[in-house]
Amino acid sequence: MNMNEKLNDIIRKIRASATVAGEFAAKTAESAGKKASEIYSASKINLRIFDINTDIDVLYKDIGRIIYASHRNQETSTDELEAKLAALDEKTEKLEQLKAELIALKNIKVCHNCGEVFDKSGSFCPGCGARYQEEQEQQQ
Repeated sequence: MNMNEKLNDIIRKIRASATVAGEFAAKTAESAGKKASEIYSASKINLRIFDINTDIDVLYKDIGRIIYASHRNQETSTDELEAKLAALDEKTEKLEQLKAELIALKNIKVCHNCGEVFDKSGSFCPGCGARYQEEQEQQQ
């Protein structure tokens, strides 16, 4: 093999290696992009869940105040109570829809013990500590 043939052979090997490395880099970038998109979507949903949970806590406090005022024989408005209960029903339904959206992202689990939503890689619920069983996932 003369010098030109050796040089051409080395260049072919370098090109082949560069092509493989480029394809690998492209696949890695695509995978990273998909993961970033999933994380962004999950974060957006989690923020909405946080906001709704905050709204629900305020409604619980308002309902509690109305019930306690009634208990103390103070004048209360049943219309106000009904409106708060209706708003609570609406917020609870929206919360369930958002949790279902998170589950649909496929990287999420829901604790069947307490309903906490957490990362699919976890084995224990961060909310109550219950062990996540794989058969629970199959029931979803």
